[in-house]
Amino acid sequence: MKPKAIQLDIRSPHCRATGQRPPIGKVTRLRDSGAPSDHDGASHVFRPSRPSELGGNPALRKLIFLWSIALGAATTLTIGAAISFWILPYLRRGNPEVAELRIDHEARVRIASRFPSPGEDEALRMVKFAMANRDPAKVGELFHTGAAEAAEVIDFFERSVARDGAVGRSIWLSSIDGDGILLEGVQVSFKGNDKAAERLALLTPDHQGIWKMDFEAFARTVRPSWQELLEKQAGQATVRVYVGHDAYFNGPFSDEKQWTCYAIASPDIDVLLRGYCKAGSVEESAIERMLADGAKLCRATLEIRRVKDADQKQFEIIRVLAKDWVVADRNLTAANAGSK
Repeated sequence: MKPKAIQLDIRSPHCRATGQRPPIGKVTRLRDSGAPSDHDGASHVFRPSRPSELGGNPALRKLIFLWSIALGAATTLTIGAAISFWILPYLRRGNPEVAELRIDHEARVRIASRFPSPGEDEALRMVKFAMANRDPAKVGELFHTGAAEAAEVIDFFERSVARDGAVGRSIWLSSIDGDGILLEGVQVSFKGNDKAAERLALLTPDHQGIWKMDFEAFARTVRPSWQELLEKQAGQATVRVYVGHDAYFNGPFSDEKQWTCYAIASPDIDVLLRGYCKAGSVEESAIERMLADGAKLCRATLEIRRVKDADQKQFEIIRVLAKDWVVADRNLTAANAGSK
């Protein structure tokens, strides 16, 4: 038997005394039900109820109809605002391709320039023609070579199939201007090898407004090479990498208040490196600005060096050379572009 407290708790709130009629409310008898009436034995006849006062008032019905439309419109606008300001930004952040290539609305805002940008067909044609070139005399016409010699450029593309595979699809990315530099992007995919490869062709104009492909950005050039840096323990290097937040502190980088840790990755190596900036430094500020829009990774060209007693995969970031893989001539940048 349940305790008295539980019994009282589960009893109906409409308990009645002995002999009391059940409170079932008024019951309307249907026509021909065979049940006698309360007084004369006749059956009650079912009659539809008369129209309500609300339904019979045209002005009131119109007012309710208008309010319904207004509330429906307000609900639709609220849902639309939620999609625009919450769901879409979330999906945008969660998309790996967008996060990696940083081709969001802000990146598509053009830097003011006196040189017109190439369209999709022209950009794709320029990249295809430059990649197919094997004439050293034409390298300067097609590429911004940076520190690379013409022979290095030709050798890179001659080894392209063996290294990356055959050229597959190329996708125009339009404007991906950044760091005061005019940039048009084309993503080039390769096929044929076990591991799919992709490279980013970045086009930028010279002093005369002739758009050329940046070779070192496409090749992700590292000087000295990854092999010299990681296997031969070179003390310092310029690297084109992806950078993201990390939190690994030990050895000379043990003090979390003194150092900020970043993950450093590249498609050209199979190991994850870590770079450290001094807290409050110019380098830290530059990287934080690149990651400020919520991107997990950003492209950057860094100058890094080894530190005594550090792990072989730990480096100090001593300079942020570019907020992408194009290290442009600042005089050229000033001549080509104005303010946004």
